Amino acid sequence: MALAYGNFHELSHQIRFLLFEIGIGLPQNRIDYYITLAHRDALKRLQRAVLAEGLIEAPIATHHVHDLIEQVQVSLKKTLPASQFFQWDTIRDELDESIANDALAQAYKQCWNSQIRNEANGYHSLWSWMNKTQTAYETLLFLEQWGCTGNPYQPAFRAKTGLSRREVLQNSPEFQSKISIHWCALTKNKVSIPAQALQFNDLIAQEFPTEFLLWRERVLLHHLNPEDYYPLPVHPWQWRNQLQTRCSALIDNKSLVLLPHHQTLIPSMSFDTMLPPDCPRAMINLSSMSKTSCSSIAESCALNEQDTEVIRWINSLLKANNHYKNTFFLVDELSSIGVKDDTIPEFVQKKLHTSLRQNPLNFLKSNQKAVPFASLFSNSPLSNTPLIIEIIKESDLEPLNYLANYCRTILFGALHLMLKHGVILQAQQHQILVIFDDNTPRGIIYKDLEQIVVGEHVFFNTGEERELSIDARLNTWNLNLLSTRFIQNILQNNIKPWIEALNTAYPIPVNQLWSCVHQVIHALFNELTQDINPQLIDRLEQLILHEAWQHQCSFTMRLSSNSYNNTIVHEVNPFTLL
Repeated sequence: MALAYGNFHELSHQIRFLLFEIGIGLPQNRIDYYITLAHRDALKRLQRAVLAEGLIEAPIATHHVHDLIEQVQVSLKKTLPASQFFQWDTIRDELDESIANDALAQAYKQCWNSQIRNEANGYHSLWSWMNKTQTAYETLLFLEQWGCTGNPYQPAFRAKTGLSRREVLQNSPEFQSKISIHWCALTKNKVSIPAQALQFNDLIAQEFPTEFLLWRERVLLHHLNPEDYYPLPVHPWQWRNQLQTRCSALIDNKSLVLLPHHQTLIPSMSFDTMLPPDCPRAMINLSSMSKTSCSSIAESCALNEQDTEVIRWINSLLKANNHYKNTFFLVDELSSIGVKDDTIPEFVQKKLHTSLRQNPLNFLKSNQKAVPFASLFSNSPLSNTPLIIEIIKESDLEPLNYLANYCRTILFGALHLMLKHGVILQAQQHQILVIFDDNTPRGIIYKDLEQIVVGEHVFFNTGEERELSIDARLNTWNLNLLSTRFIQNILQNNIKPWIEALNTAYPIPVNQLWSCVHQVIHALFNELTQDINPQLIDRLEQLILHEAWQHQCSFTMRLSSNSYNNTIVHEVNPFTLL
């Protein structure tokens, strides 16, 4: 039985009770089934990860994730003695948490899908139902939650460190959660960046006028002058578990005043990014409240709240290039606010930080829709095929032509940005939106970034002035590293899921699908020769199309607590098999 090493029956009863609390009654055998299914999926992902990263040479025959971890641990003692210091117990705990949360999510999704089938009675596909019954913003809100399936390549992708199972249910998008966030009143002399805070004050009043006026009234009820304070939205879980005790000095002297449950927001796939439930106003990005195992752990200089200048520089490049015929967009940070006080630790100050960001719908034309990338590969309850397959069928295009159109749409801007400006934008799947118009992909929107990679070899060729913080980017003179990041971000994390979905849905060999991608890339390289140094194009074309790719060993890095930072292994370049 799955989870035989753990307390299977206790978990089963807990999940059943949690679902019953929110009005979902399922028999015990169905709950047991979802736990077994979640465990099986986790075992497959774990086996795939340890094989891909070279931790084992061949698949291990086992029926339990704990047993697989133990066998990998024994095997590595001989080949890698330092592995005895790896975080084996942490990985086991994360796998257990992920399996439990995934079982809960799958049980909930089954009930949600049943509800969708009833509401969409008479429609042949989920896509046609959404197009006929939902606005562009309603579709975005729906897919940010319904399509939240997690990273299929991360063994413990559902683990959310620090949250109880009930808190996962209350706060995670896959459970249709709505969160009543707190607004605080932060005294002006404690604001970290006064100039930005002033902009933040004006902007939040403009974007959320009702909430802002109510905030002023509630501050007055505390016998305080709202002109002496700035509003500071805070997640209730974060306030309760991370801030309330550590900020007691600020609370006691009324430098920080809590106004609880002030505004209702909808969490997105990005977890810390909240969306207004009614209309496309600014997104509210709260400081990270929980560390998920699928977050990037490899980057030593990941983006943070101080990188607004870098985002604006990138947006200036995109604007100068007309957003590559309106196919390439990056959400801008409109304003932000934080706290600065010597009485609280620096890491707590970082937790008390909020930013307002553009709503992605600002980039759309009429009749266009923005679809979260990850939701494209979630199975529709109406057709039992991935959403992207429904969209392709609605388009009446042949699958290969559709793939070629998508590749050209996303690759043109990405290739030019890399070749002309030496810039690569790295993002997780949940941070990407695909623009659709008339069932056809028209562009891509980056809601957020993991990192910006800048190639220094073009620093002197373009004459651009890049007076930017070195902490905000990964600078490199190494073309191999530049091409590797491009391959990881665009080909492996973006196009490869399309290849797998099309290969499953249609009788098209994988090699034929990759051949289609190869033709598009080769044609784009030829087009760009007029504007780019030919030697640079030749070298990067060689690295991308003809040399072995590198696979970033995120599981190994997580296991070793980044002792083996940026660990990579070589994998076969599919273009070399054509």
